Amino acid sequence: MSYENAVQQLMLKEGVEQSTMMKTPCLRYRGEFLGMFFDKADALIIKVAPARVDALIDEGVGLEFNFTKKRFKEWVLIPLEFEDDYTAYLLEALAYAKNKAR
Repeated sequence: MSYENAVQQLMLKEGVEQSTMMKTPCLRYRGEFLGMFFDKADALIIKVAPARVDALIDEGVGLEFNFTKKRFKEWVLIPLEFEDDYTAYLLEALAYAKNKAR
């Protein structure tokens, strides 16, 4: 599912809102960053637990996000080749944000 379709699905969830990050449209849950499409890498960025970031990288699905010369331990890039799963990855990010909000 494309990023745009994934956004439409997530916007149906209570507490999810559109916002911006780094001058780019993004999704947030009650202010907490969930994800966005990062044009420079042609990939979705999601925010999940550091262990999940490592697992996605180890599985060959995710790529480390370090475009500012600093590794973001909770952010992972999901390349366009996996766009069919973008909704599922954003739902993972939503679950992570909800757990952090508790």
